Amino acid sequence: MADAFRKVRSGEPLVIPARAYNAFLDAAVAERRRESDRGGGPLVDAMARGLVLVRNDSGQTIEPYHVLAITGVLVEPGESDQERTFQSRTPLTGVIATEDSSPMAFVLATQPIKAGELGRCVLTGVTPARVLVNSELDTTCELAPEETVLTSTPMGGVPILWKEAGTGLKWAVIEMGRPSSGRVTAILGAAQPIPTEHNRWRYPWREARVDGDPGSETYLRYVAVPDGLSSQLPGGGEDPTLLAINRFEAHHMNTAEPGSGFEGLLGLGPVCDLPGVLPKCPPARSLRPKLVPIPEGVCVQLTCERNSKGRPVWVFEAMTLMELADPADEDRKFNLFVEGGA
Repeated sequence: MADAFRKVRSGEPLVIPARAYNAFLDAAVAERRRESDRGGGPLVDAMARGLVLVRNDSGQTIEPYHVLAITGVLVEPGESDQERTFQSRTPLTGVIATEDSSPMAFVLATQPIKAGELGRCVLTGVTPARVLVNSELDTTCELAPEETVLTSTPMGGVPILWKEAGTGLKWAVIEMGRPSSGRVTAILGAAQPIPTEHNRWRYPWREARVDGDPGSETYLRYVAVPDGLSSQLPGGGEDPTLLAINRFEAHHMNTAEPGSGFEGLLGLGPVCDLPGVLPKCPPARSLRPKLVPIPEGVCVQLTCERNSKGRPVWVFEAMTLMELADPADEDRKFNLFVEGGA
């Protein structure tokens, strides 16, 4: 049988066998399908993106540039599968995010993916995305429970490189695989006690900058940024999920123990056991130390961390203040200060 794919020599008549012609068409159709699956041709390929195959286990069709929370791999280690092995290109599995889903473990579809089928998704790199923008000041985004689109956050999520103006469902360009560091200078508001805990508070905050206007009364002081980031809700009031905590306060005990420094005369429990000490030790009206919150108006550096469930938490570090009080009269306070000499 003649070779249908034999190259033509110079001067020979060009006769294309049906087998070769059909193969050329199959190759062209396959290439066109690959470009369509990649989501738009060479301009999209120019963006650095890590593509993976993901099986849609959500039970519904996932539209392009919508998200799936990663739940696992399609082929587990040790399973027998000649086409897909764990060591090579095993597809992932994904569902619509729930409260237990990690906000940063997700993929972004580049094509419609029907329920139970495999489709190409972006795991890392720069890509378009559909984002529910809560505030125009938000600079990052992450998964939201029961949503197939990302939701914007002030900081701490996947960086938003560009987004449409306004709020609501918008087009955006994001960089997957690179979480934001989440750091902001802020002025603290009045501390709010944490229910059921001692020596712990949560703090409202507003983004701040050093005033650079020499003619201003607040020159070189920290002032709140108009319309800057804050713990406030868009409609007013404080958002409990955005209130900051003081890392130092998290290390103090909730209950007092003898000799710990939080009961009696600054922890004189062991001292009272020494020979020669007065029988009634410590005195009945010894000064009692009490922790107090960071005063309103103090400026701190906030960082965005993740709690045990993967949710963002705003944290700062500031030395906790201490107040000495008379146990017999809680309104009688003793303040220590150092007076500068001439």
